[in-house]
Amino acid sequence: MDDDDDIAGLLLMGLERADITAVRASNGEEGVEAVRREQPRIVLLDWMMPVKDGIQACAEIRAATEIVQPTILMLTARTLAEDQRRAYDTGVDEVIEKPFRPRAIVAQVRDLLAS
Repeated sequence: MDDDDDIAGLLLMGLERADITAVRASNGEEGVEAVRREQPRIVLLDWMMPVKDGIQACAEIRAATEIVQPTILMLTARTLAEDQRRAYDTGVDEVIEKPFRPRAIVAQVRDLLAS
């Protein structure tokens, strides 16, 4: 889930090219609902999303006992150590700093799915 249309589009295109099914949500609330509905193995969250930010979405996903817990990757421009610590404390598995290369994210998702 990323609220930036360009970034989300590049990631979706790259994932589709790698034969990885992906669903996009335009805000954190939609994202949490998509996770409940789709039960993905991996979730990409943007920290700065409308309605519910990535930290709030992560906390809600982690609190949802009715779903199999996915690996959560947080995409963010927030690079301060305290921000990253907060992300990890909330349940994020890995923080990926912006800017990033969409191909690198696709490769990382592919590797996670293969393990």
